[in-house]
Amino acid sequence: MLKAFLGKRGSVQERPAETTGRRSVDPERLKTLIEFFPIGKKLRYYPEFKKDIVFDTLMVGYAVNGELLYSCDAVERDPNGHVVAFRVGEDSARIRAADVYLFQVLVPDTSDLERQLDYARRAEIGRGKQFNKGNYITLMSNAAMRGLSTVDTEVAKPLILVSGPYAHTKMILLTPELTTLVVTDQRRKPRAKTCAPVVLCLPGGGLSGPCVIADISDDSVRVRVRDRETPLPPMAAGAEVTLDIDLGDSGTSYLLKGRVLRRASDACVIHLEGMFESGRLKNFGPLDLLELKAGLLNYSA
Repeated sequence: MLKAFLGKRGSVQERPAETTGRRSVDPERLKTLIEFFPIGKKLRYYPEFKKDIVFDTLMVGYAVNGELLYSCDAVERDPNGHVVAFRVGEDSARIRAADVYLFQVLVPDTSDLERQLDYARRAEIGRGKQFNKGNYITLMSNAAMRGLSTVDTEVAKPLILVSGPYAHTKMILLTPELTTLVVTDQRRKPRAKTCAPVVLCLPGGGLSGPCVIADISDDSVRVRVRDRETPLPPMAAGAEVTLDIDLGDSGTSYLLKGRVLRRASDACVIHLEGMFESGRLKNFGPLDLLELKAGLLNYSA
């Protein structure tokens, strides 16, 4: 069925660019939006900035320069997660990311969910009016291993699709305002910024490229790659890793055990579980984390 609306893989055509006088979509924000709001993901939203009125919804598809697509397979990405192109139409024509001037998202018409509200809250949004053209819908995506993301969108129009896998279904086309895209790190402890070098040792003996510890809280660190062109190796949430930290001229080094909380292509958050001392793993004592934090904060390259 996918081939019916994605086209055959062997017949790839380049869709001509029509971007004269139009600004292309910011690639970094587009990358983040697609990471947190992928097609098929269950989401939550609230209408017209009313945070006390929250409904469930689903990311059904994207519209790229007005062309609809309904599958994550239609999004081409490089090893770092950046979007290279979108495949649209029955001929699976390619729209290069650099040629994207309008990116929209498609969600179902969930007006019926208003029936769950009490009279007062229903009156706040107006019966059946939350998806009026020009209204704002704030989408929320909770990725437990990566954080919470929100983005404000404007209702472009309600529509009933006439073809494709969702033919004759009421949908809402939303235009995200990418400047409002926010990712919230859900670690509760205050974080201190550092720049200490670290290498991640993975199960099976694999090693990451050069990385730095970007910040540390009481029980976790955020590690990012030093060279953006070298992505982190694949690491599943919950995977055990060893952190090899060498602070150079200070003569101080640490070998820590941790588990991956969440991973992106260029950064990950690791929960610290213990440290190796004389070849043996031990739990962090009352002063061990303080000593580690002091060492990282006082490191200078």
